Amino acid sequence: MAPITFATEVLADGPIGYWRLGEAPGSASAADASGNANNGTYSGGITLGQPGFHGGDTAALFDGKTGRIVVPDSNVLNPPNITMEAKVRWDGPNDLQQRILEKSSFAELAQYGLSILPDGHVQVEIRTSSATTSVDVKSIGLAAQGAETHIVATYDGAFIRIYLNGVLDPSETAAPGSISPKPPDPANPTASGVGIGNQIDRDRPFKGLIDEVALYPTALSAGRILAHYQSQLVTRVVVQYAAKFVCGKGTGTVVGAGLYCTAVNVHNPTYKAIAFRAKIAVALPGLKPGPVSKFFNAKLGPDQALEIDCPDILKHAGTDADFLKGFVVIESDVELDVVAVYTASGSNGQIALHTERVPPRRVAL
Repeated sequence: MAPITFATEVLADGPIGYWRLGEAPGSASAADASGNANNGTYSGGITLGQPGFHGGDTAALFDGKTGRIVVPDSNVLNPPNITMEAKVRWDGPNDLQQRILEKSSFAELAQYGLSILPDGHVQVEIRTSSATTSVDVKSIGLAAQGAETHIVATYDGAFIRIYLNGVLDPSETAAPGSISPKPPDPANPTASGVGIGNQIDRDRPFKGLIDEVALYPTALSAGRILAHYQSQLVTRVVVQYAAKFVCGKGTGTVVGAGLYCTAVNVHNPTYKAIAFRAKIAVALPGLKPGPVSKFFNAKLGPDQALEIDCPDILKHAGTDADFLKGFVVIESDVELDVVAVYTASGSNGQIALHTERVPPRRVAL
């Protein structure tokens, strides 16, 4: 996903549609994360699962020919004012005006739209109630070819404004009135819907990556737009623990003969519920790195504790080996109490017990 701080900033401003485009390859539906159920349908030349921007979730690559997402019209998608937002990597001209998004008004007219022109300028189209055609505004600045650009366009009923990478473009243009609505047609709900990466009624296909598309029913302020842009640049820091484990029956080849058990105890010292994740990194003898499992998730309520023991370790490591050693790696947004408990029983029947408090370290993601 895009860094959590960016998504948090978007959702804090109450989007009417928020398409993160982070679905897995083969997905048919583009989910609306706004909570308004404005889900879209993928079609044509779209490759999902592409690396997103700034270490976030994945993005969608549009082929500049047939790729498009169609979102059916809904009442919530017909506000009098608008903010359109997206992160894109424009991969160059295809001799067409390339749609980032558009809500259709009529077959040859946008209700509101955001595009990149063949020369790299950003174009905004708004159909106001005081005009029979759309008011078109072209940016002075350019979307850099092959590079990420954060693009936002706003309309507050008086002015159309464009922001590139958090900065107001000099192209501010007066457009008094409000957006002329085109409510959904029950017989054909996609007729005046939103097209992402292409327009619904005619081909204006986008060529490049599109990610984190959002619509808002008001004109966001310059301060909020800058906050969105800057939030994606914030480095997330997590608290990480690496607890050594030894599990199973040692034969005396690598460690002394006997039965070894490890239990990693995790305690939540906070007064709120928390979530953390863990993975298993197996160590092999002979200077050989072992496999690393996928992260698995866990939750703890206030002051609760849990244990990751040898059966858990073997399960997540995906092995039925008689003997295994390595590290349980734990990541959390808050500091935890992590204590590893080791027991070993030798052939003489004696049992040894040792505990170790695992120190935290901070890792930037």
